[in-house]
Amino acid sequence: MGEQIPLRLNSAKTCRICFDTDNPNDFISPCLCKGGSAYVHRKCLDDWRSVNKNGRAFNYCDVCQFEYVIEPVVDDPSSDKHRLLVFRLLVTRDITLIVLLFQLIIVGMTFLLQAADKKSNTIKDLYPNSMSSFGIYYLSSLILFFAFLGLLGLIGFCCGWMNDNHNTNRRSDTCPNCACYPYNCICLDCHGCDGDNNCSGGGGDGGGAAIVVIVIILIFAAIGIVVGVILTAMLVSKIMKRHTNKLWLRQEAKKYVVTDFQGRMHELESMPAQRRIEVSTIHVQK
Repeated sequence: MGEQIPLRLNSAKTCRICFDTDNPNDFISPCLCKGGSAYVHRKCLDDWRSVNKNGRAFNYCDVCQFEYVIEPVVDDPSSDKHRLLVFRLLVTRDITLIVLLFQLIIVGMTFLLQAADKKSNTIKDLYPNSMSSFGIYYLSSLILFFAFLGLLGLIGFCCGWMNDNHNTNRRSDTCPNCACYPYNCICLDCHGCDGDNNCSGGGGDGGGAAIVVIVIILIFAAIGIVVGVILTAMLVSKIMKRHTNKLWLRQEAKKYVVTDFQGRMHELESMPAQRRIEVSTIHVQK
């Protein structure tokens, strides 16, 4: 029952990441793991080091927590140029995919807008006759996209600010049940308010209300375009920073390689304690 079953020396090596036995020349043993977890393809390990979420796997084994012995590749100008070229190509690929996705959304909105304005030509009449039909609706879709995106952010910011301000000043408010909006002021319960049903005390001037609403909507639309551009730039910058760091780490994994200690386990076991964590028993799953 308590006997240890010796491992067969002639058994095929299996990569602990991809569980494959191909490419035997690419197998390395970089840490204190034993048995079925002892071997890993160098390519698989480099890929895992570069995409691991917390970044710790770049220097440490996830299983035995051993700190890899990393050595830089001999400086080779041609290799450095190749790595830099690959890095730039990958970054360019990600930027291109984002731009294509953005263009796909705009083009889809263009055809929808063109179909909706097919009979009335209301949008088309706003532009010079020299512009092409597709250009008119594409430009309109672009403006609407940024305006809608910006207005959502602006309205969300304004509502949050107004709610915080309303909660802060609620006790000192002469009309605590009044709800003030950018375009109007509505008194939900006017007991204790002035008789004109207006929080500001002014009369119910309905004549210019429609004009005021239109002007304010146009102002919000103009601000929304600017806010949309800023939000889009921030979003793209954040996405590209994330991808750039990941791609650069992938190149770093090729530049700083993990040392192979296959057949030299005694060297690992004799290393300082701070580089390794002693594991009393490492079980090999059947």
